[in-house]
Order: sequence, then C-alpha cells, then structure tokens
Amino acid sequence: MSLRSDVIAVFFVLAVVLCSQLATTQRAPQTPQHGRRDRPRNPPRQYVKTHPCERSSCYPATGNLLIGRENRLTASSTCGLQSPERFCILSHLQDKKCFLCDSRDDTRNDPYKNHRIGQIIYKTKPGTNIPTWWQSENGKENATIQLDLEAEFHFTHLIITFTTFRPAAMYIERSFDFGATWHVYRYFAYDCEESFPGVPTVLHNITDVMCTSRYSFVEPSRNGEVIFRVLPPNINVSDPYAEHVQNQLKMTNLRIQMTKLHKLGDNLLDNRLENEEKYYYGISNMVVRGSCSCYGHASQCLPLDNVITQDYEMVHGRCECTHNTKGLNCESCEDFYNDLPWKPAFGKQTNACKKCECNGHAVSCHFNEAVFIASGHVSGGYCDNCLHNTQGQHCDACMPFFYRDPLEALSSPYVCKPCDCDPHGALDDGICNSVIDPIDEAGACHCKANVKGRRCDQCKDGFWHLSQENPEGCEACTCNTLGTVNNSGCNMHTGECQCKRLVTGKDCNQCQPETFGLSESEDGCTLCNCDLGGSYDSFCDVLTGQCRCRAHMTGRTCSQPKQNYYIPDLHVVHDAEGAMCVSYSNNGNCSIVPQPTTGNNNQDEDFTGIGFRRVGENSEMTINADHIPRSMPYDVVIRYQSTSRGDWEGAHITVVRPDQVDPDGECAQLLASPVTEARVPFTLPERDRQVVALHDVCLEAGKVYKFRIYFERRRHNEDNPTATILIDSLTLIPKIEVTPIFHGSPIADLRLREYINKNCNQSLYDMRYKGQAADVCRDLEQDVSKYIYDGASMCNCNPTGSLSKECDANGGYCHCKPHVVGRQCDQCAPGTYGFGPEGCKACDCNSIGSKDNNCDLLTGQCACHPNTYGRECNQCQPGYWNFPQCRVCECNGHAALCDPLTGQCLNCQDSTTGFGCDACLDGYYGNPLLGSEIGCRACRCPDTIASGMSHAKGCSLDTRNNNMFCHCQEGYAGSRCEICADNYYGSPEDGGSCSKCECSNNIDVYDTGNCDRQTGACVKCLYDTTGDHCELCRDGYYGDALQQNCRQCECDFLGTNKTLAHCDRHTGQCPCLPNVQGLLCSQCALNHWKIGSGEGCEACNCDAIGAVQEQCHTFTGQCECKAGFGGRACNQCQEHYWGNPNEKCQPCECDQFGAADYQCDRETGQCICHEGIGGYKCNECARGYLGQFPHCAPCGECFNNWDLILNALDESTQATIQRAKEIKQVGATGAYTAEFSELDKKLQHIRDLLQNNTVSLQDIDQLDAAANALKLQLQAQHQRLSETELNLDGIYNSLSLSAVELEGLQNHSRLVQQLSKELKENGIQLQESNIEGALNLTRHAYERVSNLSALKDEAKELASYTDRNCKRLETLSNKIKDETDTIANNDKTIAEYRSELSMLSSQIPDLNNQVCGKPGDPCDALCGGAGCGKCGGSFSCEHGAHAHSGEALKVAKDTEEAITSKKDTADQTIRALTQAKLNASEAYQKAKLGFEQSEQYLNQTDDAIKLATKLIRDVNDFQENTTALPSESKQLAQDTLQLDLTLDPKEIDSLGRQINDAVSSLKNVESIIYKTRPDLERVNTLKAMANETKETADKILEKAISVVENLASANVSQSMAQDSIRQANSNIELADKDLQQIDLETREAESPAQVTAQQVAELGKKVQRLQKNILKNDMDAKEITKEATRVKVEAGRARNEAANLQSSTSATNQTLTDRANRSENARERAKLLLQRASKLTVDTNEKLNELNVMQETYLQKNQKLIDLQIVIKDLNTNLKTYLRNIQENADRYRQCTI
Repeated sequence: MSLRSDVIAVFFVLAVVLCSQLATTQRAPQTPQHGRRDRPRNPPRQYVKTHPCERSSCYPATGNLLIGRENRLTASSTCGLQSPERFCILSHLQDKKCFLCDSRDDTRNDPYKNHRIGQIIYKTKPGTNIPTWWQSENGKENATIQLDLEAEFHFTHLIITFTTFRPAAMYIERSFDFGATWHVYRYFAYDCEESFPGVPTVLHNITDVMCTSRYSFVEPSRNGEVIFRVLPPNINVSDPYAEHVQNQLKMTNLRIQMTKLHKLGDNLLDNRLENEEKYYYGISNMVVRGSCSCYGHASQCLPLDNVITQDYEMVHGRCECTHNTKGLNCESCEDFYNDLPWKPAFGKQTNACKKCECNGHAVSCHFNEAVFIASGHVSGGYCDNCLHNTQGQHCDACMPFFYRDPLEALSSPYVCKPCDCDPHGALDDGICNSVIDPIDEAGACHCKANVKGRRCDQCKDGFWHLSQENPEGCEACTCNTLGTVNNSGCNMHTGECQCKRLVTGKDCNQCQPETFGLSESEDGCTLCNCDLGGSYDSFCDVLTGQCRCRAHMTGRTCSQPKQNYYIPDLHVVHDAEGAMCVSYSNNGNCSIVPQPTTGNNNQDEDFTGIGFRRVGENSEMTINADHIPRSMPYDVVIRYQSTSRGDWEGAHITVVRPDQVDPDGECAQLLASPVTEARVPFTLPERDRQVVALHDVCLEAGKVYKFRIYFERRRHNEDNPTATILIDSLTLIPKIEVTPIFHGSPIADLRLREYINKNCNQSLYDMRYKGQAADVCRDLEQDVSKYIYDGASMCNCNPTGSLSKECDANGGYCHCKPHVVGRQCDQCAPGTYGFGPEGCKACDCNSIGSKDNNCDLLTGQCACHPNTYGRECNQCQPGYWNFPQCRVCECNGHAALCDPLTGQCLNCQDSTTGFGCDACLDGYYGNPLLGSEIGCRACRCPDTIASGMSHAKGCSLDTRNNNMFCHCQEGYAGSRCEICADNYYGSPEDGGSCSKCECSNNIDVYDTGNCDRQTGACVKCLYDTTGDHCELCRDGYYGDALQQNCRQCECDFLGTNKTLAHCDRHTGQCPCLPNVQGLLCSQCALNHWKIGSGEGCEACNCDAIGAVQEQCHTFTGQCECKAGFGGRACNQCQEHYWGNPNEKCQPCECDQFGAADYQCDRETGQCICHEGIGGYKCNECARGYLGQFPHCAPCGECFNNWDLILNALDESTQATIQRAKEIKQVGATGAYTAEFSELDKKLQHIRDLLQNNTVSLQDIDQLDAAANALKLQLQAQHQRLSETELNLDGIYNSLSLSAVELEGLQNHSRLVQQLSKELKENGIQLQESNIEGALNLTRHAYERVSNLSALKDEAKELASYTDRNCKRLETLSNKIKDETDTIANNDKTIAEYRSELSMLSSQIPDLNNQVCGKPGDPCDALCGGAGCGKCGGSFSCEHGAHAHSGEALKVAKDTEEAITSKKDTADQTIRALTQAKLNASEAYQKAKLGFEQSEQYLNQTDDAIKLATKLIRDVNDFQENTTALPSESKQLAQDTLQLDLTLDPKEIDSLGRQINDAVSSLKNVESIIYKTRPDLERVNTLKAMANETKETADKILEKAISVVENLASANVSQSMAQDSIRQANSNIELADKDLQQIDLETREAESPAQVTAQQVAELGKKVQRLQKNILKNDMDAKEITKEATRVKVEAGRARNEAANLQSSTSATNQTLTDRANRSENARERAKLLLQRASKLTVDTNEKLNELNVMQETYLQKNQKLIDLQIVIKDLNTNLKTYLRNIQENADRYRQCTI
C-alpha cells in the first residue's frame, strides 16, 4: 500500500512539472512570422508616481518651530526660578486670588507651580487637560523670550496667547545670521508715540517697520492674542519669490522683547509689594509657524546629525535637497552641477542646477559669471584641468599642435591627435587646425602659398616642383588650368600639360571647332549643338556659343522661331474645294461636301479645308500649285476618301509648267534625263486615303504649276455613271532625302537610317498617322522644314477670326474664335456663317425642313425643302402651327395668328384672352366661344376698371339669367360693390374707397358695428382702451394700448395733484404736486418733506450750521441736529433751552407746576404758563388772579370790567397822543390829508363810471349770474363754517380732556423721576464703594444718554408741529393773493371782450352790403342780412357776393357735366387704342422671345451633344490606356532601389583608367558620340523615369506608414476617449443625483421662505397703509381748519364786494335802463353772428379732421408701398441668387464637375 502511494505521488509530481513547463512554453513569445510583431492589443497602463519636486518648485510642510526645541528656548525672566514666589490675579469671580510659582527643577512635572519658558510650547501638559503657561517675575517690565534655531528656517507668522493682560509695549525682532545682527519685525504698544517715538504707524511695504496698537489694549484681561504675519494679507505681493520678500521670511533666531506692563494705574497710588504681585507677563501658548528654508528645492526636511528627538511633530532643519542642490538649506549646487547659477525655485520653474558638459575630459568645474553672460545666459560652467590634450570651457577644443579627429567621438580619449605636417610645404612650425573647419579638413596644416593638402605635401593646380627652400612651396605651370585634365594645370612632378577632350593648343587654352566656353567642366568646352535646320552651320561664337540663325529663328542654338512666327509643315496642301472641276458625263457637275469639325481647327481631322470635293467618272479637276518653298524634287500626293467598294482604276495626272526649267537651278538635271509628266496613270485603292500620283517631280520656287487630274473610269472595262469619289486635296511633299539633313555626311546618313528605322515616312505621307509620329520624327521633320523654308514663316493670323497674333510654333495654326477654321482663322467652319469679330454662328438648320446643315456664309439661310419657311427651315405658314405637321390655328374668331410651336393664339381681340382666346380678360365677363350671343363685356362694380371706380376682383356671367355677378374686393359689399362691408369705412358711392377700421386689435373682430362706416372711428374699444383707433389707454389707465396691456393708475392720494384727473396714458406717471416725485407721486423730492399736507412737499431748510445733513425726516420734517442745536430745522437751541445757538443757549428752567411745557420761547426765554399763572418762569400768580402759587384763583367780574375800561382808556389816550404829535408836525388839515385824498379818488371814479358807462345788458346779466353764484357759494360756506365750528368745539373739548390727563401723567412722571434720582444717588454711592461697579456706572451712563435721545426726539416733534402751523398760514396767504390776481385778470378780459364786440357790431352793415347786396342794420327787407334768416334772393340784390357765387356755381356745374361727357368718350377711344397697341406689342414680344428661346435651346442641345461625344471618346481612350499600372511602377522602383554597386574605390579608379585608355584609342569620336546619343538619351530617360517612380513609391510608402501610425494613434485615442466618456457619464450621473437632491432641498426651503416673504410684504403694506391713513386723517383735520379760516376770509370779502356792488348797481341802474332798449337788437345780432361763427368753426374742424384722416390714410398707403418695394427688392435679390445658383449648377452639369 505504501509503495503504491509512493508511485502515485511521483506521478503527481511529474504531472505538475510537465504542466508548468507546458504553460511556460505557451506563455513564451513566439518568433514573429513574415515581419510581423506580436504585441498586446491593449497594453496595461503603468502609472509612475513622480516626485513633487520633479516639474516645479516644492516646499516642506510648515509647523510649529517650537516643538522639540525647548532646550533652544530661553527667557530673561521666569518666576520662581530661585525660590517660590507669590503672585495674585485680578478677578472677582474666583475666591482664591493669590498663588505660588515654583519653577525649580523639583517641580518640573507640576504644571500648577512650574511656569518655566518651555510650558508655552503646548497649551496643556502633554497627555492631560491641565493648562500650562510661562510667567515672568512680578512687576518686572523688561522681559525677553528668545528662540535660537539650529539652521535657517522659513518663518511665516507668530501667535502668542497671554494669560494676563497683554504687554503695553513690546516688539519682535529676528536674526538670519545666527545672532550676529538683529532686525525688528514689528512694534506693539498701547501708545506708540510714547513707547516708540518716531516709529511710523502705517505700513506701505512689507519691508517697512511700523508700530500698531491693535494687540496692546487692556481688554481682554485673559487669553488675549498677539498675532504677527510676515506677509500682511492687506498688502498685495505681486511676486512672492522676489529677493526682498524671501529675505523677510528668512530666520535663524527670533526674539520677543516685552518692555511695559499694563498696571491699571496702581503704580500711581503707592509702591506696595501687593501691587507688584498682580502685574507680570504670562503666556499660555506661543506658535512660531514656519518650515525649514529650502528655497523651493526640497519637499521635506531631515534631522541634523546632532539632533535626536522622538517628537514626530518637530520641524527639522536639514533639507532633503533635489534639483541637484546641496547644503542645509539647498543654498548651493552639487559638485559638477555648475553650468547655471544657483537660483531659488519658484512656481513652475525648478531652476535646477545643471550638470557641466566636459565631454568626459574633466572631473570638476566651476561657475564663471562672465562666461555665463557672454553665452547669452545659456551656460556658465567652466571645466577644470581638461585631460586627453583638450582645453576650453567644455574641454571641447584641442591643445595647440593637436587636432580633433572627426572619426572619433568628442568624448573619446583619442579625439585629439598630434599634427603631422610636411616640413617642405607647411608653415608655423607644423601647427595645424585644431578644430573642424567646414572648408579645410580636420588637422589641416598651414600651407605655403602654392601648396595644398592636409599635410601640405602637394602642389596646387597649376603648380609643380615642391621644395622646402622655395618660400611659396611650388613653381607655376604655363598650362591653362581650365583646359587641363582635372583642372590640375600640369603634372606636379614633371610640369607637362594634359588637355581635356574638347580643348586644344600647346597650353590647353583653346576650344576645338564647333565648341565654345572654356571652363572647369569635364570636357573643358561645350558643344555648340546648333540646330540642324535653324542654323546655317555647326559653328558658334567661342565665347557666347551663339549659332548663326536662319531667317526669323532665335535662341542660342537657333531652335526657336521668333514671336508671331512658326515652323511650317513639310506638306504643301492645295484643297480640292477651291479647284476647278469639269464633268463630261450626265450625272451632274462636281460638288463640295462640307464635313463637321471638332473645333480643333482641323489639326486632328482626317481632312483639310472644309471637306471634300465629290467627282464622278469623266471628270477633270485642275489645281493650281503655288507657294513652292524651295526648288527641289517633290512627291505629288492625292488624298481622297472612297464612297463605294472597289478601287478607282482609271485616273491620270498631268503637270503643266509655266515656263522652261532654269538650266542653272536645282531642277537642271531634268534637261539631261527627261521625265514623263503628262497623263501619268495612277490608281486610287479603296482601303487607302492617299496615293502618290507623281514621284520626284522637281518644282522651282516662285512659280505656279497646274496639275490636271482626270478621273476617267472606275473600272477599265465598264462604265458606271453613278460612281463618285471624294477628293480632299493635292499635297506636295518634298523629298527630304536630298536635303543636307539626310545627305552629304556620315552623320546625315545616320540620321536618314534612323528616320527610316523609325518608320517616319508613314506619318509624313499618311495623315491618319500624323498624331502618332515619334518625337524623333517630328524633330527631324522640323529641321528639314527650317532648311526648306529657310527659317520660320510669319503667322499672319486673321485679326477678325483669331484671338491674337500668335500661332503654334509648329504648324502655324492660329488660335481661332468659335466656329472659325483655317490655319490663319480666315473662314467659317462647315455648318456656320457670319464671319465676324465674334467668330461664326451655327447654321442650326432644321433636320426635317432643310436639305443639310449648311447655310449661306453671309445670311445663314438654310436650303429648305418645299413648303417650309424661315432661315432655319423650321416654321409653318402664318395661321398654322405644329411644325412639321402644320395645323390651322383655333382662336374662336378673335385672333388671326397663333404660336407656331404650341398653337396658343396671339393678340386676342374683343377683350378675350386664353390659349384659344376662349376666356374674357380680367374686368370683363361673357361667353367668348364661337357662336355665342354674349361677348365679353366690361364689369361695372359699380363702374369699370378704367374709370377707377371698380371695387371688385372681377365679375362673372350668371348663366341662369345672363346677368353680371360681381366678386367684391375685401371691404366692399352690395350687388355692385357700391357700399363698405362691416368693419370697413369710407364713401365708395362718392368716388372714395373702403378702408379697414384700424382699432389696434382692441375690438372683437367677430362683432359687428365696431366702427363708424363713414369716419372709421372705433366705437367698441376693449381692454380699457379709447380713441378713434383704440390706440390709447382710457382715462385712469396707462400702458401700451397696442399690446393690450393697459393698467389702472395707482396714484398716491397724498402726492397727486387732484386738479389733473389722470396719469399719463403711456408712462403711468401721475401728476405730482410740487416737489413730489416718483411714478406714483409717493415720495418727496430730495431734501423735502411733508407729503401729507396735500399741497406738495416743502423744503427741509435744515440749518447749514446746526444740521448734520440737508435731508430731513420725510413725514415730520425734523432735521438731524448736531450737538447743542435743536428745533425742526436745527437753527435753534436744543430742547428746554433758549437763545442763539451760535452764541449762547440758556436753560428755560420753567416751573414744573406753573408752566404748560418745559420748553420756553426760544428767542425770549418766556415760559408758556397755565391759565392764571404768570411770571417769566411761570412761578407766580398772573395779573387778575389771587392766591399762593401755584394755587391761583381769578379776581372776579369786577376786576375784569375795570380792566376792560382801563385798557380802552389807555388805547384812546395813546391814539390821542399820537394824533396830537401829527397835528403838531403837519397842522390840523395835514393830519387828515390821506383820508381826503382817498375820498376825492372815489368820487372821481364814480363820475368816470357815470360818463363812460358802456356796460351792456349782457354784462349785467353776467354780473347778476356771478352775484347769484357768489350768494349760493356764500350760503354753502356758511353751512360748512357752522359744521367746522361744531368740529372745532369737539376738538377743543378733546384737547381739554387730553390736557387734564397729560397733567396727571406729568405729575406722576415727576414723582417717578424723584424716586429714580434718589435710587441713582444711592446706587452711585454703592458702586463707588466697590471697584467692580465701574462697569455698571458706565452702563447707567449709557442709559442716561438714551433718555436724553428720547427727549431730543420729543423736542423735534414739537418743533415740527410749530413749523407745520407756520407753513399752513403761509399757504393760506399765498392762495388768497392768487385769487385776488385771478379776479383782476377776469375783469381785464371782460373789458377786452366788450371792445371786440363793439368793433364787430360796427362791421355788420358793410358785411351785409358785400354779401347780401344791401347794407341792412341789421336786416334789409328785400336782401336780408346777417342773422336775418335769408341773404340775397331778389333781383335788386344782384350785386351781392351771394348772388354772384350762385351764378358762378351754376355755370361751373354745367361746364363740369359737359367736360365729364366728353372725357368719358375720349377715355373709351383712348382705352381701345391703348389696348390694341398693347396687344400688338405683346404679340411681337412673345414671338421674339419664343424665337430667341428656341434658338438658344437648340444651341445648348448641340453643345451638349458635342460635349457628350467628346466625353465618350475620352472615356474610350481612358479604357484603352495601356500605360503601366501603379503596382508595376512600384515593383520597378523597388528593383531599381535594390541595385547596388559592388566595386570598391580602387576598382573604380582602375576601371576609369581603362575607360580613358579606350577613349584615347578611339577614332572618329564625334561619329561614335552621335551614334550613342540616342542610347544616352534613352538611358537618361529611363533614369528619370526610375527616379520619378522611386519618388512616387517613396511618397506612397510614407503615406502608408503615416496611415498605419494614424490608425494606431486613433486606436489609442479611441480607447482613451471611451474611458473618458465612461468617466464623464458616471460624473454626470453623480452630478444629476446631487442636483436632484439640491432641487428637492431648495423646493422644501422655498415654500416657507416664500410664505415668510409674503407675510413680511403684507406687514410692510399694512404699515404703509396705516402711515397713509394717519397722514390722511391729519391732513383732513388740517384741511377742515384751513377751510374754516378761508370761509371766514371769503365771507368778509364777499360782504365787502356785495356792498360795493350794491352801490355801483344803484349808481348805474338808470343809465343801463336807458341803453337797454338800444342794445337789445345789437345783442341779438351778436348772438346770431356768434352762432354762425361757431358753426363755421365746427365745419372747419370737421374738414380739418377729414384732411388729417386722409393724410394718415395716404401715409399708411405710402408706407405699405414702401414695405412692398422692400419685399419686392428682397425677392428680386433672392431670385437673382437662385438664377445664379441654377446657372452655376447647369454649368457644372454640362461640365460634369459634380
């Protein structure tokens, strides 16, 4: 069993091992196949945590620098250090007041006794809640606390918490050099001027030292703090890393100097010891906040080597430096990191120290400021003690006599190698260039003048014989350097010259023949390469290389024709179309067969000219051949095109020469060997297009030859009269074999063989292969043409048919205008006509109506078939349409012509219209069809359209009764549209129009009668609107009526002027009383008050001296007074004082029992006494009263009577004394002078009234009415006066009761004040007995001040009442004055009316005479007059204006009727003529438009067909393209790139020498070069193609690589984007949840907030209403009082006026009675005139209103027209834009550019 278990265990172990190996094998990376790299699809991201100082400045965490440094903290004074010391505290809350301080080591762990300086580090003893503190010795004012740090630290702020009073004076100072020097941070003192005189108290900069008293007050007595911040938060520090800012933060030692204690004045009493025990310094906690100073180069600090602490909160002093810095504070750079100056790090700038770059040749460096500045502040590190023969700032230069090896790296120890200069050619003791020079190679020695080479061991080109004795090194050669091989001049050892291939001469200074330009090129000179045909020979200028050009050829090689010249074709073409042709058979004469062109000026056509010439059997064609370019042999070629199967066998040609051959010319050989030129037979094969009829016919230049071609029979053995053939041209082709280009030299023979091998003859003779000729063939043929024509020929482009004077350089074809052909662009193409400046126009002959597409070249008339008409043969006869199936026009007898294409009738007559004149015109009705009894008649709704009185859109025929049915326009109604529809207005029956009622959308449009049908005035305005157009808000409402938002005015009744009834209709501004403002007139203007008076607001008039500001209380008018001033306007003494406040105020001191008020008269000081009380202070009984004050009783009736008598006697006596004084001065009469003068004036006034009385009865009536009105008003005022007196009695009763109650309250108040005074005295005594009562005394003093403030308010209120009564009196006085002025103005106006009435009455007779014919006064019996009921009418009244105007009116009416009748007749005639003219013009325009459109469409169709044909041909050519595929090009490029040269330089040199030897042994080099030139060109071509293919392949490869990279980056970006999207979605969901929660909480909080806000608003409104009600009640009471006073005044004035009126009435009554009868008639006439004037005024106003309405209507219509013009303009703009877009799209469609 155990064996079996052991075997199983072994197998299990083996299985585990195999599985692990298999897994390892599967996880192992496989070898990539076929260049692929396996990589994980999504490699895991690795996040590397970066150091906080890596990319920016970093700073250690701040902390309390005291923690862990108790041994470095000292104090100059500590209580209980030597022995226990007693101290006391100031507190009334603790029973125990004194304690012991024992700070010796024995009590170190007892925080209650031990108060050493180390106790300030923590607030409590560590591990407990027992408070700890440091305490100084009792009474000692100068105490110091000092902290000495072990290193430099960064100090930010200090917080000291005191257990007792804070020091009355102290200062903080620091040292940043370990105590060598000290600098004050800040002074603290209760009185800075006393404790630290001269120290400023305002801080301007952070470096300023100032004194502050903020932390030196007595309060609080415990736990007071002193806080100091190095960088105050109230001063903006723009650069916290500036040097002066960092210096403020730097610290090594801190010292707090406390110099003065707060002793609360105890030291002024005595110097007892117990007083000193209460005053000492005590600090419970001190925090010195800071961090180790690392200048931004460390994120944490470490303990110093000698510091051992277990306190983890301790801030250590040694920085853990980064940025390649070192030191306790990272204050310097590490060794070998001095390339940049050390700087503190700040912000994102690490300012890390940079490693010196010494290239491995130094182990130390230092910083050099001068080098750093010279480098542009880039590098300042200077390497020390460079090794390996190097030197310089970076050990990057070699030492003298050493040079830098470019093959060695700069850091290599072997980079500097010794110089090895040749002493024969080197200078300067063999020194060489130690640096790499872009011109000289590395280690180049300083050579002599004629020596070269790195070692100066070779002679320069042109020099030889190197010698050490020669100061210049080598001697000069005599050879020309440019002409020698390799430009070496001569052999440097032997001095022999070796010339280049194309250079000759002893000194290699001349170019060989046919070369020029001796230069440094490989061959020395350049071949002339003169053009074979363009130049006369192969020689050129030896300097410029200019060849000798033929006529009109230019360029250095004479290969280009001059401008406006061309190289002619070799063919001399004579078109058969211009030949003379005669037919001897019966099948007709020869005819021209034009052929369509492709628009390329026949350059790509298979014919010349305009087409072919058709000839038949037995026809003879004679062609004149001129313009023979050169005397030489020519082949005569006949070009043709077969029209049937089989060859044309019977044809002969004859050459007719003009004269004998020149025996000395080129054709002289014809005389020796006769050539047959008459009736030479030839055959025209069916499958060819040309045949050489004559070979080697020598023609002489300048002569004209005739070629007669006879087409005898198609077949030799049979006749075929219908057989024809198309002849194109006779072409003369020169025999180029005889020219010097192909004859006379081996090179010419080589050209000829090449020409033949290229099969160039085929393209020369067969025009079908002309475009397929090789470039070599074209070049050779052009060279031959230049020779034959002796240069270039002028273009001679036709200025009418060509676009410019230029032509193609090869062939001379000019650039023709549209449809113009010919080399010179001098004729129209077939199928066109009208040769002119615009080119030629297409014939566009109709394919059905014309015989062909050719037309007359001048008129364009096509050849029409019978029964067709028109230039294009595309029209029917007049009266017919539908070409070519012409049909009769069907127009119901109302038109004679119709559209030839559509059949639509033209120029319909009899008021008809429509396609077949089968409908009536607009404005007509009836049945226009043929056979109908009722034709088209004019609509009369109510009149015709021509009359301008038609109000219908049209009318129609009612077939049931043949009556007219009007279709009224909008706004018209009635059977003839003669009235306005509902909600429209106007007078259409009088020639007017109907307009829609404009009610500003403020009516119910479904209701009827919304406006007046005559005037259009709206009568059913809604939405609180009014006006003729409901355009205004109604009275009491405001807003925009056009927007239906009229709102009710809510004017404040206190500030609104009630005489103006309503607010502004538009703005809602209420009519405010004076000095009232606000939309609702609810507030006084600035510096005004008393809105409750109902008469506006009054000025505050606050005293400029006594008032704080100009504004007073809005309702009381009380100004805010300064101390010592009172009264409402602060211009009086304060309450209960009198006098001038600017001088002296005295107390009133009114007796509290006798005075009615504590306030006395503010000017005299007289107190206001109760009844029966008198005296200046109201402290005695008044006169007439008996008793002991304050109990005074009246004396009785006896005293009162005697007192009245005595007063009357006193007044009489005073008056008598005064009168006596006046008599003494002016006499007896003088005393009454004034009374007598006044009496005389009144008498004279009465006399004037009696003599000049012009008062009429109407005036008396008016006066009676006024008197009655005054009586009624007087009665009403008496009634109101009675009511007012009753109200006043009630008010007086209420005031009496209030006075009794007030007196009781005052007595009670006096008693309370007396008791309060006694309590205060007792309380003060109690408080003074205890020091702790000082605070209570202060509080009671504050309460007394508050009571004084209440008394001040009461005084203000009383002053306001007084001022208000004065203001009321002033208002009443002003109103009485205004009424008096008004009455005077009314009297003046009545007098003016009287005078004007008299003047009008005197003018009435003259007006009657002029108007009615007789001067009636007022009426005439016959003619009447003004106010008589008639005017004129009798024969004797014919001279009046009334009679004349009647006669003129009758004549005018008769004339108007006659003119109207004639005008209607003329209008009918003019309308008929105008309609006829319009119909004719319209027909003409339509016909013209149709013709132009059809012609345009036909041209567009032809162009489209041609374009489609061209596109089809281009597509076919593209499909048949046999060029190389991109894949083949790529493969060829890759094969080319894989080619490699396997030869080393030595083999290449050996091969070069062999080639030179082989070349030097060659003979006839020029012939060989010429033979190999095509191969060289082919090689160059292949090379260029390979390079291009390589570039293309490289670009494709780059694009492919870029695509792959972009795809990879896209995958990465996509995955990152997906992660970001998922994260964003999660954030959005969380944010959505948070927002939902916030919304829920907000809604929950909103509801109670809204309720609270509503309640507050309602309370505010209630308070405002209460204030207004109070003011209104007060105003009503004042108004009643004021009204009562005014009634009394008016009653008195009325009684006086009534008395005056009664006297005046009695004096004038008799006079008025006498004149009453006489003025009665005048009054009646005046009334009548007044009525007529009123009526005339009303009529004028109505007409004026109508004119205004018409003007508004005109303006509205005009505005509508302007709006329509704007809309039409926009529509036209849009239409043009659409048309332009359509045209652009059409162009793209035609050009297939979509």
